[in-house]
Amino acid sequence: MKILYHHRTLGDGAEGIHVREMVKAFRDLGHEVRVIGPVGESVPTESRKSRLLGNVKKMLPSAAYEVLEIAYTAHAFWETSREIRTFRPDFVYDRYIAFNAGTVLAARRHRVPVILEVNAPLALERGSEPDEKLTFRTIASRMESWVCSSATRTVVVSTPLKTYLEAIGVPAGQCVVMPNGVDPVRFLPRDKNPALLAELGIPADRAIVGFTGILRPWHGLDLLLQAMANVVRTGAPVCLLIVGDGPYRATIEQIVAKLGLQRSVVVTGRVAHERVPDLVALFDVAVSPSATFYASPMKVIEYMALGKAVVVPETPNFLDIIDDGINGITFLQGDADGLGRALARLCGSPALRDQLGCQARRKVEGRLNWRWNADAVCRLVETRTVN
Repeated sequence: MKILYHHRTLGDGAEGIHVREMVKAFRDLGHEVRVIGPVGESVPTESRKSRLLGNVKKMLPSAAYEVLEIAYTAHAFWETSREIRTFRPDFVYDRYIAFNAGTVLAARRHRVPVILEVNAPLALERGSEPDEKLTFRTIASRMESWVCSSATRTVVVSTPLKTYLEAIGVPAGQCVVMPNGVDPVRFLPRDKNPALLAELGIPADRAIVGFTGILRPWHGLDLLLQAMANVVRTGAPVCLLIVGDGPYRATIEQIVAKLGLQRSVVVTGRVAHERVPDLVALFDVAVSPSATFYASPMKVIEYMALGKAVVVPETPNFLDIIDDGINGITFLQGDADGLGRALARLCGSPALRDQLGCQARRKVEGRLNWRWNADAVCRLVETRTVN
C-alpha cells in the first residue's frame, strides 16, 4: 500500500520516536511511505528547521502562536491535497495535533481514507498545563471533537482516552484503542553490564529498582521515593536508579535528602535514547508509579520488551498494557505502602521476577510492538471496517 504520513512535530522526544517507529514499521511490512510536515523525517539534531520552529514557539505570545497553529490548517490542506494528487496514496495517516483540521479535510475532499492517531486530548492537556496558557481553548476543543469525529477511523492509545473523546462528542465506535509499542529487536533482553554498574557506583549485590523518563511531577516519583524509603528501612539491599533528567530533579533531590536515601538513589541525568536499553538491563524491578490518565507509557512497554518485572498502578490506561499477576504487578494508585510491598516482594524473589519478565517479553513479541500496530492500521483500511 501507499501511505501518506503527516505529522506536525519537531521530531524530538517520545513523539519523534513514535513517528519514526511507525514509519519504519509500515516500511518493514512492505508499504511505501511518504512523510510530510514541517520537519518531515529529519532527525532533530540534524534539522535546522526544527530548531527554528522551537525558537519561534518560545518567542511568540501564546495567542499569536495559536493563530499560526490555526493558520497551519490551510497549509496542511494544501500540502496534503498536493501530495494526494501526485503520490496517490491508499490512505492518509495523520498524527493529531491541536488546531489542525487540514489533513482530515484534504483526505475527505479527495475521498481518500484518513486514519487519525491521537496520543493525548491536547485541548484539555494544554489548557491545564501551568507553563502553557491556551488562549483559544473553545476553538481548540471544538476542532478536536470535529477532527476526531471526521477521520475515517481514530486510533487512540488508551481506553480512558477513548472514553474521554466519546464524552466530548466523538461517536461511539469511531475510536480504536491501540496502545504504544516498542521495537522488540532493539529492546532485546540482555545481561547486566558490570562496568556500567561500577560507573554508576552501584554495588553488584544490590537489587535495583528503576525508572526512566523526563522528571516531571505527574510521574509520581515522590510516591516512588516514599515506597523506597519503606523498603530501605527493612534492611533490604536495594537501590533506586532513576534514568533521566528534567524540571522535577531538584525536588527529587530534596525528597531524597529528607528521607535519608542519599546512599540508595542514583539519578543519571539525561541520556540518549540509544543508551536506555543497557541502563534498563540493570533493573531488577521496573516501575512507572503514575501517569496522566490518558497516557500509554512507552517506558512500560520498553521495560517489558527487556524482560523486566514491572510494577504499575491499577488504572485503566496501565491495564491496557499489563495483566496483573501475569506479566506485571499492580498497586492501588497513590498508595506508597502498596507500592513498597510490591517492590519488596519482587526484590526478594528472583524467580517471580523472571516469571513476570518472561511473560512480559512474550506479550511484547505478540502484541505490544510497532509492527503489530502498523499492520492493524492497514487492516482497518483493507477490510473497510471504516466509515
